[in-house]
Amino acid sequence: MSRKVIPFVVAFVLICLVMVVAGVFAFSGSVAAEKFGSSTAWSQPYSTAESMKVIDLTGDGQDELFIQNTSNVSVLDGSGTPLWQFDYSSPKTTLGDVNGDGVEDIVVYYVGSGMSVDVISKGNVTPLASALDIGFPSRVAVMRFSSGPQIVLGDNLGGVLALSTSGAPLWSSEVGSAEIRGMDDVRINGQVNVAVASNDGTVKVFASDGKTVWTVNQEQLRRMRAFDLDADGNSEVITGGEYGLFRIYSAANGQVLFEKKLGQAVSEVREVELDGDPSSREIVVGGKDGGVWAFSFNGTTASQMWSGSLSDKVTEIAGLDINEDGKEEAVIGDDSGKVAVFTENGTRNNLPDHSSGITRVDIGKLGGERYVVIADYNEVTTNKVNFSSIPGFQFTPLVVGLIVSAFILIIAAILASIPPKPEMKLSLQDKSRESLEAERRMLKESIADVERLRKSGEMTNDAYLARLKRLRGDLADNESAFKTAGYQIKVETFSCPHCGGTLELGMDKCEYCGQVVLS
Repeated sequence: MSRKVIPFVVAFVLICLVMVVAGVFAFSGSVAAEKFGSSTAWSQPYSTAESMKVIDLTGDGQDELFIQNTSNVSVLDGSGTPLWQFDYSSPKTTLGDVNGDGVEDIVVYYVGSGMSVDVISKGNVTPLASALDIGFPSRVAVMRFSSGPQIVLGDNLGGVLALSTSGAPLWSSEVGSAEIRGMDDVRINGQVNVAVASNDGTVKVFASDGKTVWTVNQEQLRRMRAFDLDADGNSEVITGGEYGLFRIYSAANGQVLFEKKLGQAVSEVREVELDGDPSSREIVVGGKDGGVWAFSFNGTTASQMWSGSLSDKVTEIAGLDINEDGKEEAVIGDDSGKVAVFTENGTRNNLPDHSSGITRVDIGKLGGERYVVIADYNEVTTNKVNFSSIPGFQFTPLVVGLIVSAFILIIAAILASIPPKPEMKLSLQDKSRESLEAERRMLKESIADVERLRKSGEMTNDAYLARLKRLRGDLADNESAFKTAGYQIKVETFSCPHCGGTLELGMDKCEYCGQVVLS
């Protein structure tokens, strides 16, 4: 291949690579000028929140902020002012209308006179049960069975106990022998059941009378959630394992609909409507090492949409339609204090860092404004998240790619225009007789080597002729140098009168042009 063509071939390959990369950036939206930011409206000190929810707890039509940690249950109004707060020993909480007044109540399962349950309704505390036959608090949920609501408790050794809304024990069971890590309502043919999961990997679904509908055992379990992902009246049970197993079960029979190994322990699972299409639902999964994955479920199986990462263990995931386009963004916090917004295609936008790890994230209206509420180890803050976009900026990578391609072509043209390096020639000027004779011997030896290579088939004819022509030319120069220096030497080469090629004395046919010559 010509040395003038090679730079352009290399340039073409590089240009193709540059434009492919530019196209990926442009059409993936990863460099689009769509940015999310936030500003803090108010904050309140609160240590290590375990549970948090923006919800109406007073019945006035305005949402309040419910928050709970290992020793306290509090409710703040829309401006952050505490409405009421109560201290408890190791409480676990849930929200639900227990007394039937249409307003959500706070159910507290705690260590009191034995294991006890209180109901806080509009700031008024009502003891519901005490000295219960169950262990240390781990989970509590209000289940609205068709036969009536029940309060279901789960302890740190796999025990499950269901109470009536008056506090009477209804049924009990065991789910494995480790801490209850998940409790959620599931629908089977439209009827409410309860799914309970233990840290040892046991997952059970119970009917309202406490009878087991089905049970499965998997690897150690960290998270369990239940959603009706395809709106067919049957929920899906989603689990995340200690060793990275992500599974989706059918709530109807426990059949595995989808599973994938994620390579790290699953620390959080949430439903986030990323694509705005109600015919499919999206699940965002967070890992102990900061991994983030989004999956789309179409009713029969799940497919991965994208993956990303944060700096540390993902501690919370929430969905918010920030730019009001019908699609939710995933607001994700980690244990190092990082908070990021991930869009439908996985583009990450960072919100301001917190000084300690994120424990809870929720979204809702407080005081008439929609906020992202973030709790870390030290405080709870309300954040007004904003969105900005520059139309057309998406295609900037293509423009940059074209500019880089033009520079590559210019460099290729410069390289192709550089003249070839002059061929190195032996300098035979101003040499002694001994030096000239040594050079003459060297040239004859080189000619003999070339002849040997041709005869053995190790050199092509074209290469042989080119090399022989150059060596004989050098030999002719050597003879001229002898004459110039006044030394006597027998001339052994001459020039072909037809093509000018250097031939050995005595040849009668030119090896280069094939013409007959007389030497």
